Amino acid sequence: MMQDHTPARSHPVLYLVYATPLAGGATVTDTVAARDESEAYQKARELYPREHFDVTIYLQSADDD
Repeated sequence: MMQDHTPARSHPVLYLVYATPLAGGATVTDTVAARDESEAYQKARELYPREHFDVTIYLQSADDD
């Protein structure tokens, strides 16, 4: 009997979030857990609204410290 294997991305993974204030100031580094890049960006935008922040997200790799 074959087992049903779900894709690796079916479980949330960590994404790094870099949010730079549009008015100037230090970039905020944060993380969000999401199933894919679109969901990560949506969650980052909930935390860091477009009117106030420029947001960049990256997949957190196992090699990152």
